[in-house]
Amino acid sequence: MSKDLGLSVAAGLASALVFLSVLTGGGMGVLLAYLMPLPLVMIGFSRGLWQALLAAAVALVAVAVVAPSGALAFAATTLLPTGILVPVVLRRRQAADGRTEWHPVGSLLAWLALVAVVVVVAGTSLTAAQGTGFEDQARAYVTQVLDQVAPQAPPDMRSGAIALWSALFPAMLGCGWLLMVVLNGLLAQWIVAKAGQASRPTPAYAEMELPLWSLAILAVAVLVGVTIGGNVGYLARNAAVILIVPQTLAGLTVVHRTLRGRPNRGVLLALFYVVFFVMFGWSLVAVAGLGLVRHWTRLRRRQVESSQEEK
Repeated sequence: MSKDLGLSVAAGLASALVFLSVLTGGGMGVLLAYLMPLPLVMIGFSRGLWQALLAAAVALVAVAVVAPSGALAFAATTLLPTGILVPVVLRRRQAADGRTEWHPVGSLLAWLALVAVVVVVAGTSLTAAQGTGFEDQARAYVTQVLDQVAPQAPPDMRSGAIALWSALFPAMLGCGWLLMVVLNGLLAQWIVAKAGQASRPTPAYAEMELPLWSLAILAVAVLVGVTIGGNVGYLARNAAVILIVPQTLAGLTVVHRTLRGRPNRGVLLALFYVVFFVMFGWSLVAVAGLGLVRHWTRLRRRQVESSQEEK
């Protein structure tokens, strides 16, 4: 018990230290900004939810004492991912044949994307100035940032960047948050599994299947974003971008599964990811489309199976 307590306190202090380093502009803190929840998630994956909550409380107290103004940001970027990941990842049930069934990875990813949408919509709505459109407010903020970091940028490049970033500003924040949560979950599970301390077996990520309801929610967001203007349409378009991330990750699993068993698999994967990042815009659309096609074929297959059973 004392060992678990010490580990939880150490994890909480480590997470708070990384966050405070980011606030003070430390170079190492900036590099590790995406890994702020990692110590807390590792404790949760290895020692359980209560120890993770203890570590989170220690971290929050440390941040609140040193930098009170950063406590809310710390809660959103570090405590919220931990509070979502740990209980869901550790959720399990006993099957009829006695096997232990763990919460599916695809379902977890879909729920995380939905939480990211809720966080972004709530944050955008709460911080919006009275009488100002959400996109106009984002444009003003992006313009201010560009004036500070790139005052000498060519006018055409500057106007293009402002138009793109202001249109997708909430989505960029939401996708960044979602990818941070996924990265910390993957790393935490890998580390604790290597140490022999994992509470659950490492999932077969290549076999991930998204729940069918995630495709329906994505379709609704796209429909609202295309047909409705104003703040509602703006938020719906940004929500659709966030909801496409799970489909993109599902598309990547298709690539990995297709190359499985090939003698030159490592080389082919390396080439794929080089092309993926070099041609990021188009490749992202292609891989997301691959995930959507797989999702749709699963839906059609289930419909066919259901109709055959009814006959």
